[in-house]
Amino acid sequence: MQTPFATALQLFRGGNSPAAAQMCQRILATDPDHPEAAHLLGVLRLQEGAAQEAVEWIGRAVVARPNVSDFHLDLAEAYRVSGQGQRAVGCCRTALRLRTHNPAGFNTLGLALMDLRRLSEAVDAFRQAIEQRPDFAAAHNNLGVALLSLDQSDEALDHFRQAVSLAPDFAPGRANLGRSLLARGRAEEALPHNEAAVRLQPSAADPHTDLANVLWALGRFREARSGYLEAIRLAPDRAVPHANLGRLLRAEGRPGEATIWLKTAVELDPENPAFWDELADLHWETDDFPAAITCWERTLALDPRRAAARNALGWALQEEGRLSEAGDCYRTALKLQPDLAPAHLNTGVLHEEHGDLAAAEAAYREAIRLQPSYALAHSRLATLLRGKLPDADLAAINACLANPQLDESPRARLLFALAHVADARGDAPQAADCLRQANALSLTVDRRRMRGYDPAEHDRFVEGLIDGFGPAWFARTAGAGSPSRRPVFVVGLPRSGTTLVEQILASHPAVHGAGELATARRGFESIPASLGRTDPPLRSLTHLDPAMIHRLADQHLDQLRRLAPDRAERVVDKMPENYLYLGWIASMFPNAVLIHCCRDLRDIALSCWMTDFRTLRWTSDINSITSRFRAYHRLMGHWQAVCPVTIHQVHYEETVADLEAVARRLVQACGLEWHPSCLEFHQNKRTVRTASVTQVRQPIYSTSVARWKKYKRELSDLFALLPQTGQG
Repeated sequence: MQTPFATALQLFRGGNSPAAAQMCQRILATDPDHPEAAHLLGVLRLQEGAAQEAVEWIGRAVVARPNVSDFHLDLAEAYRVSGQGQRAVGCCRTALRLRTHNPAGFNTLGLALMDLRRLSEAVDAFRQAIEQRPDFAAAHNNLGVALLSLDQSDEALDHFRQAVSLAPDFAPGRANLGRSLLARGRAEEALPHNEAAVRLQPSAADPHTDLANVLWALGRFREARSGYLEAIRLAPDRAVPHANLGRLLRAEGRPGEATIWLKTAVELDPENPAFWDELADLHWETDDFPAAITCWERTLALDPRRAAARNALGWALQEEGRLSEAGDCYRTALKLQPDLAPAHLNTGVLHEEHGDLAAAEAAYREAIRLQPSYALAHSRLATLLRGKLPDADLAAINACLANPQLDESPRARLLFALAHVADARGDAPQAADCLRQANALSLTVDRRRMRGYDPAEHDRFVEGLIDGFGPAWFARTAGAGSPSRRPVFVVGLPRSGTTLVEQILASHPAVHGAGELATARRGFESIPASLGRTDPPLRSLTHLDPAMIHRLADQHLDQLRRLAPDRAERVVDKMPENYLYLGWIASMFPNAVLIHCCRDLRDIALSCWMTDFRTLRWTSDINSITSRFRAYHRLMGHWQAVCPVTIHQVHYEETVADLEAVARRLVQACGLEWHPSCLEFHQNKRTVRTASVTQVRQPIYSTSVARWKKYKRELSDLFALLPQTGQG
């Protein structure tokens, strides 16, 4: 008659683990010291994932039979799985003393040592396992993993191949071979191995993630998305497939969707700095600088030595006008990594904005020295020096452009810079040719990333502004805003002279120039959230009451207080496209000063066409420029007709012709006494953040008036499509 333990063992070998466990428990209930039953029950508990309970049962068996090598080896595995690596190593060594020819023992020892990051010792253990049993596929696979951790990828690949050759249905070997091949850029060769891993383990998430990685590398994006989604379905609490899906969507030009998946990744694994870093990049890409700053701060809290993230945080802070903090970030980044070329570049931009052009040039040249093909550094240097760019630097730019591997975006940056150099040297045909190429490339990049400009969508937005901010709105909200006279808004089309007007006013001792602030736009966009609604801002206007308008105005003023010294009676916000929000601004600040900058549309169009804007999507296409100008004219006509706050018109051409007269009118409009320093605006050492950063460091000049005539022949198609000539 078969013994109870023999029955338990038979059930175990037959795959009926629950029944085997029940039989072991019955045996131990009557014979608590039965070592074989305790050992088998521990092995079964280990298979179920109850590692600590396995330790207790197998430990009993070891105490009862201390000379059984397999008991010590299984106890080692239980310790290893429960995170007790040192004890696992001790049990393995005991098992190996009891039986020296023990390939399984050496393999388990290697795994325990690898868990403890004692990689060289782990490699030795796996080699001994293979020496004793050359056909040990798992040991070959584990040796490959350990070698990879030691950056010995060639030998690792060999062992993964041997593992698959010895055991074609060994899923871990297939997966690791596929990963190793993909890391070498051999996605086609990796594909069948990752497909096999999925076939062998269809219910495991990792093989689906690995296969999706390969499909992405092969450009099979739809299948890759499906693979990540299947991995997420199988393991919804795993962060990696969420992050990879976000990365893929970002690569496809779908940053909004990508953000959702990366946000989930950081929620699932909030201690992973790489996920926070990538989420910050996504926020940056969608121009949400405050969110990007928060994510990069979190990245650096987790890993303070990430120099690139520190540099990126600095640039985001710089975009938000927090220049002192930005400078600190660049300095810290360069202490961590002195050869970080982007940090030198950004330091140069900061010098340029502070007016230290010599220091800016030195920083750009250092970035180029460290990274000779750094297109953005060459572009900044050329745009800074323009006609004074040495021939050697011009040759370096042309060498970069001659590289067929140069991506479209950096190629566009270089062509914009060359256009400025050619323009300064009086070569309009070459400048125009560079501009056509640069704008075409920028347009292609934006469309591929699904960031293209839609004129019809903008027209609908303008129509909504006209409908929402009509006479009825202003009648209903009269007296609702803040009585503060501190804000001054300088608006107009980009390149219409807003920087010049701000610089004139900011030279007055009672005025602070805050630069281009996104505060008004963000306040407008925050309307739904402030009301607890989810519809767009324009549809939320009817739900606003005077108290909420006043509260949002106070929030705006709080932002100005953080940016401007208390002594400043007026704070100038020169965000050009605030012309879109004049109705909202007038409602919040009925005593604010509104200044509208106008200029010959042909000069504005040319300047927009020549400027490498990072965030304006409409300046790279002639038809989009034309449509934008029409919408602008229509909206400004509406504001002039219905806005209850006076909109002061300033014409660029008149400012150039009679600076003092215009400056006096501007100061008077702000309710201030005249101060002669306003005529010496070019000597103001304040920071300037604009494409006109170098121009406002010079006295008033007339060469930008009617500049379009230099390009009358080369860009006739652009000028012919403008809604009208004359002043905008």
